[in-house]
Amino acid sequence: MASKQYISIVRLFNHLDIPTGEGFNLSRTKKQLQAEFGIAQGGFIEVDGFTYTRHDVFEEIDHPDFLKRFLFHRRLWNSPQLLQLIETNTANFPGISVEFKNFTGNKDFDEFFSPYFGGPFNYLSRTFLAEHKLKETGNLLSFEDFLQPAEREEAFRPIRVFLDESIRLLRNINRENYDMMRPKISHWIDSDWYIFFNNLPHEFYETKNDITTYLINIGVAVQKSHRRDCAAMSEQLVSLNDTPQSLREVITSNHAIYTRATVASGDGWSVSWRSIFWIGWILFMIFRGANSCGGNSTSPDIKFIPYDYNKFKVSDSLFKSIKDTNFQRRIDSLLKRK
Repeated sequence: MASKQYISIVRLFNHLDIPTGEGFNLSRTKKQLQAEFGIAQGGFIEVDGFTYTRHDVFEEIDHPDFLKRFLFHRRLWNSPQLLQLIETNTANFPGISVEFKNFTGNKDFDEFFSPYFGGPFNYLSRTFLAEHKLKETGNLLSFEDFLQPAEREEAFRPIRVFLDESIRLLRNINRENYDMMRPKISHWIDSDWYIFFNNLPHEFYETKNDITTYLINIGVAVQKSHRRDCAAMSEQLVSLNDTPQSLREVITSNHAIYTRATVASGDGWSVSWRSIFWIGWILFMIFRGANSCGGNSTSPDIKFIPYDYNKFKVSDSLFKSIKDTNFQRRIDSLLKRK
């Protein structure tokens, strides 16, 4: 179903001094409107920059359920942020979030509102995605439940196109061309896009997982040369909801390694408490070994559980290579001071 442009009929009634409250009389209103359009120049009435035609107005007031729909017209008139959204395709997210709550769970309102919401939803998502504003698109998607099946396909078209284009781009990125391609995927690195993915409707579940997999693999490919990019992407991946368990395990394990690698490669002596703990522990074990040299040790050997890597998992050599340089150098420096 094609989306419909909403123009509040309450504005017209107020302009013509037609009662909109308890004194509203539909039969008398129709007669007055016939007379007003009959004398209107050009056959239309303009109010505050909005144009009302005889056809559009009578199509609405002749609706079999107009009296019930008129209740929603009045409520929207008293919800300025929602009115602005569907009349002018502009959104103030904190404001519309509050006003949407007043209509949550009302199926009759959803059926009334959805045809008017589909167009603005399409326009705003297309505009946001063209500017790579994924967080704003995610905020808009938090209201997707107000879209009914007849409007969802058209409303989600810009999102579908964006995700399909993203897959075509991401699948062709590798270690060799990453520097050249990075500007084209910077929004997957430098923005809070997890909100966008967490609010994607069920129609995009498989596509979301495909893109997640491509981003994981890109991180693995460039883990040694662009570890900060890897950590930034990983921060978003680890914040995703409704991710398959297999991907969740890979994301979590990779994130731990990226985080350790970033800490270990920090400049100067700005290290986390974990680094300080391990430095102290290593020094303690060295001094303990020196003091007990020649004794009979009864402590069992420390055993490490083998790590089961697969093609999605980042190699721990990223952390080891950094640890063997910066981290080890700090330990050596401490020992030389003793």
